Amino acid sequence: MAESFLDQDTRQAPQSTTLDFKRVLYRALQYWYLIVLSVMVAVSIAFFYNRYSVPVYEINASIIIRETQEPSEGKLLYNNPIVSPYRNYYNEIYIIRSIPLIERVIDSLNFGVLFYRQGKVLTIDAYHHVPVEAHVITGTENGTHAFSLTILNDNQFTLNDGETTLQFGDTVKSDKLKFIITRKNGRNLESYYNDPFLLTIRNTSAAARSYASRLEAKWAEQGASVVNLRILGQNQQRELDFMRELIYAYQRYDLEKKNQTASRAISFIDRQLSSIRDSLRFFEIQLEKFKDKNVVTDLSTEALRVFQKLEVLETQKTALLINENYYRYLREYLNKGTNLDQVILPSSVGIQDPVITKLVSSMIDLQLEIKLYGDADRLRNPLIADKQSRIGAIKKDILESLISLEATDKIKADQLNKQIRDAEKQLAYLPAAERQLVTIQRNYTLLENLYVFLMQKKSEAEISKESSVTDILVVNDPQVSGPISPKKVQNYTIAFAGGLVLPFALFILFEVMNTRVQSKEDIEKITHMPFIGGVGHNTAEGNLIVYEKPKSAVAESFRALRSNIGYFTGYQDKKIILITSSISGEGKTFTSVNLATVLSLSGKKTIIIGADMRKPRLYTDFNLENTTGLSNYLAGLATLNEIVQQTPIENLYLLSSGPVPPNPSELLMRPTLAELFNGLLQEFDYVIIDSPPINLIADAFELAKYAHHTLYVVRQNYTPKEALRMVADYYGDGRLKNISVVLNDIFKSGLGYGYGYGYGYGYNYGYSYNDDKKQGSYYED
Repeated sequence: MAESFLDQDTRQAPQSTTLDFKRVLYRALQYWYLIVLSVMVAVSIAFFYNRYSVPVYEINASIIIRETQEPSEGKLLYNNPIVSPYRNYYNEIYIIRSIPLIERVIDSLNFGVLFYRQGKVLTIDAYHHVPVEAHVITGTENGTHAFSLTILNDNQFTLNDGETTLQFGDTVKSDKLKFIITRKNGRNLESYYNDPFLLTIRNTSAAARSYASRLEAKWAEQGASVVNLRILGQNQQRELDFMRELIYAYQRYDLEKKNQTASRAISFIDRQLSSIRDSLRFFEIQLEKFKDKNVVTDLSTEALRVFQKLEVLETQKTALLINENYYRYLREYLNKGTNLDQVILPSSVGIQDPVITKLVSSMIDLQLEIKLYGDADRLRNPLIADKQSRIGAIKKDILESLISLEATDKIKADQLNKQIRDAEKQLAYLPAAERQLVTIQRNYTLLENLYVFLMQKKSEAEISKESSVTDILVVNDPQVSGPISPKKVQNYTIAFAGGLVLPFALFILFEVMNTRVQSKEDIEKITHMPFIGGVGHNTAEGNLIVYEKPKSAVAESFRALRSNIGYFTGYQDKKIILITSSISGEGKTFTSVNLATVLSLSGKKTIIIGADMRKPRLYTDFNLENTTGLSNYLAGLATLNEIVQQTPIENLYLLSSGPVPPNPSELLMRPTLAELFNGLLQEFDYVIIDSPPINLIADAFELAKYAHHTLYVVRQNYTPKEALRMVADYYGDGRLKNISVVLNDIFKSGLGYGYGYGYGYGYNYGYSYNDDKKQGSYYED
């Protein structure tokens, strides 16, 4: 047979499987109502979400932490280190969010008690909208407790759906929890009768942790001392009150931290003054009695010189005595073990040693950091263990420093005592009266100087305490920035986009998962085999659509196929055309019958050969017999004239398959097959071969050797793409030649399907292709 005019290089299939967006768009246009429904459902969901979601509000505030270099009133009067304690700014953010500080706020605002108003759909926070209040007496450490509350009248209420009726002000007991519910002053209860409320009482620590997790504290910018505070909540008034109280509690904490050292210094000095005051009073009385009994009340020049010398020595000894008392106090403090109470700074009592001052200050800083943690955190937090370990090391260093200071002071005291003894020896040379006066005056002056010194230190500490102001200043008062959730416009936009995208995503998914041939484009992507034409969807009961409805659109498609075959075969007078497919059910018998019919109706003498000897069925379309046929001829059991049957259609003859043989493939390999085709070409213009599926049985390859052209039938939305790829491989390696593809059963056409079936004119026979589409489908192979 003649070689195809197509160049050999075009045989290799492209194997392309790119997504056909035109087909996706066509599917979207076809199922537009699903897209509209999807958008409506998505927007409706967004509407109900916006309608019934509890709004979340954002509350913001700003504070400034004043620099330590800024002088306070106390420091203007006295250069007292008590009024300017060291501040580690890196700790301030954590202090603001610390559990103990927030617990102060929770207790102050009674936020451990929550009232909710129960609605048909939502249960919302009734803060400032409930006419009663609850106060816990004991038992909150046992977790969260919930009660349903209903106000019956101005004096009574019920708990837990009427289980208990109580009077306002009664003590309510539940397990270990005790609390009372009272009316708010000036609130009218009548409008709240029988309204359901939900009362929740929770542990203060749990409430503090909840707020700490939602509270944000950040520096406004690098190097600034301004802190921006932010919290989110569902009740804007509650969060506003919390933010105001938090700032106030932080200011109180700052003042308490400043005044704590001064208060302890005052307490220490008061204890010292208490012991000195009695001794001073005793020597004051002794001095008065001496003056009453003796004429000598003034000292001589020599006695005055000795007295002044002793006075200087005793003043120095007094300073050492104060140091000794502080060292004893500090040693007792350190020996108490773990103690978070702040110690008195050495500078508060006049000790200026830089080593011990720095060590005590470092210990105080670590104690303050530990106090920021809750009691539970102190037991399990590894950071606490590290800080306590550092405090222990500092305490050892302080004790070693105390030993050194005490040894130094002892040397000074011994020297002073020696000088005092030498001065006292000089007193022996004075008259008895003067010696007695010097002794009394000396003791009195010693205690008086000590008393004045301590009173001065106490005054400095009190002035420092009273003049201290907080370093925490409000820059921006707490303000509500408006609801940040739900974002209605954004939700509608997302819903609309989602409702629009979801159907397209499904269409794309269907397209990706569809492994069936859908269009001419699919064929061209998979193979370079030429496309010869398409056949529409058949809704008739039988296969003889061309004969029974010659003016139908399907019949017209076979006429177009007849013309295209002439183009591919070069308009030869005698032609053998093989019709095959990949699998059963693709319409090769339907194509064979109707192509043969349209050829015979054009005046060409045509014969159809039922070459599928395994499943003979072609004869049933013409109501003929299958007693003898191709199998008989190839087996040498019948002549050509005996097996050819005339069909009801003029110029159309049938050579049926005949009885099913045990060896169809071997029969087709006999030389009698070539003799058969030679004999038929002498008698007929066209020989149409209805062959078995080419991917299932090798019979089609034997028959293709004698065909002038092969029509490979592909059925829309039925033929697997893999089957088409196999045939494309046969074509590519030369096992199949002179082949073209027919797309059969086209019921999807238009954008993305590549083969617009329809010809734009009618036939006035009361029948059209659109009528076919309204009916069923009938195909046999």
